[in-house]
Amino acid sequence: MLQDAFIIMPKPPNPAKPPDEHWSKSTMSAPFKVNRRMGIRYIRKDIGVTLRKIGLFNFNIGANQDSSVKLVDISSRGVMIATELKLPVNKQVFLTIRFADFKEYKILGKVVRKSEGAILIYGIKFDKVNNKLADKLLATQRKLSFT
Repeated sequence: MLQDAFIIMPKPPNPAKPPDEHWSKSTMSAPFKVNRRMGIRYIRKDIGVTLRKIGLFNFNIGANQDSSVKLVDISSRGVMIATELKLPVNKQVFLTIRFADFKEYKILGKVVRKSEGAILIYGIKFDKVNNKLADKLLATQRKLSFT
């Protein structure tokens, strides 16, 4: 009789181990499996990002120096991108973030993390927190995703 009064709840999942169905588990190395980033991250498919390397030896004469990259997620503090470009950690980059309404944000940042695999995934931290970008991200967010 006493057993009927209690409901046995399943053990909650370990937050350090994401579920198997998460798309990034198989492609991200150890530095990206644990979220150490602060701020609200948005997963958006309607934002375009181009990247330009900054430095003394980054000249491509006669070639467009901006490279289109895939946005994985974004916040007011930085972005996570996927690309075929090879970028060293601590490399300064110039990002152009373009919304569907053609509003652009040009932001300096630095590569702070790198994950190698079939596709290279980079964490890029902005040189400073961009509150205008944060406001735009919040104002244009249409679909909520909780992970």
